[in-house]
Amino acid sequence: MKPSRPFAAALLATFAALALPALTHAQAPGIHRTDLQREDLSIPGREVVQVLVAFEPGVVAGSHHHNGEEIVYVTQGALEYRLEGRAPVTLKEGDVLFIPYGVNHEVVNVGAGRSAELATYVVEKGKPLLVPAAAPKAAFAPVEDAPRLDLKFADETPLRPTLFDSATAWEDEP
Repeated sequence: MKPSRPFAAALLATFAALALPALTHAQAPGIHRTDLQREDLSIPGREVVQVLVAFEPGVVAGSHHHNGEEIVYVTQGALEYRLEGRAPVTLKEGDVLFIPYGVNHEVVNVGAGRSAELATYVVEKGKPLLVPAAAPKAAFAPVEDAPRLDLKFADETPLRPTLFDSATAWEDEP
């Protein structure tokens, strides 16, 4: 029996959708993400997303904002956060930071080794988690010789832990 064209097209689209998150993450060298959970909240139209993010030394996560609030907990190393309209702040392991809805910000690993954060987002359901800033703002002082990354998140598909970095993928090897 020969499969119909619509069935074959649907099958191909399904495989492409499952592969998209893995391809998206491959576009950000120097940043390793482990998506931990995505759950609906009791607040209509809102969801919580938790992501463990590790940054290689000197990496800059380019200016962006989120469609909701971000709560950051630094789990390793030292990260500098540059929120639009505020002075830069450096956080070390155990420090926390609240980033309000829609505020453009950059993150720079200013530690000697890998640095990491647990990012918890309370965001509008159905909207992109990460929105690149329209244009760099003068509020951010440039970091010389630091690689800049265009961040992209795979928001359109359900989280599947097997498609993302493992929790140990970014840990230092012995």
